[in-house]
Amino acid sequence: MYDLYVFTTPNCWKTTILAEELGEPYTCKTVTLAKHENQTPEFKKISPTGKVPAIVDHDTGGAVYGSAAILVYLADKYGKFLPKSGRERGEVLDWAMFGLTDLGVAFNTWNKFANRLPVKNQFSIDESWNEVVRFFKAADEQLGKNEFLAGKSYSIADISIFPFVGGARKNAQLLDENKNLARWVAQMEARPGVKSGIALPKLG
Repeated sequence: MYDLYVFTTPNCWKTTILAEELGEPYTCKTVTLAKHENQTPEFKKISPTGKVPAIVDHDTGGAVYGSAAILVYLADKYGKFLPKSGRERGEVLDWAMFGLTDLGVAFNTWNKFANRLPVKNQFSIDESWNEVVRFFKAADEQLGKNEFLAGKSYSIADISIFPFVGGARKNAQLLDENKNLARWVAQMEARPGVKSGIALPKLG
């Protein structure tokens, strides 16, 4: 049993999807960033930097924060969606980190330049978008060779990139240009665990 602290961000959706796919008992708790609930002394005992997502594992009494750490921790804890060792584990971790550090960072950087900064710089917007396009193409090429990102089996690699590619963040133009990725997105969106995970947390 564990508590999962999240808000409505792609990095948090990675962990809610995994939690739903695992099917193990957990409690989903909302941390509202606009209210700075992630900066309270109580929450910082769980996540020292105030970062969401975070978990408290009641089986161990320990806490883990950040989507990368949580994906690996829960997959290892319950023995699902991440091979225990060998080449297969390495391939899953390769593509999971691609979603966490390459595609995710590229999307967040573009969003900052295009939507969040009060003064727009077109060069920065274009360059960051080119990175998004490049990483979409890399994922598309990989999915042209495999049913899932890391091979034949569904894994945390797939979960790590979905919130930036499908669901609320789905970009029709990029999917039209990357047919293998579009096929995979439709396959992901049909999974019950993905559907319920992307619907969390419940707000209001």
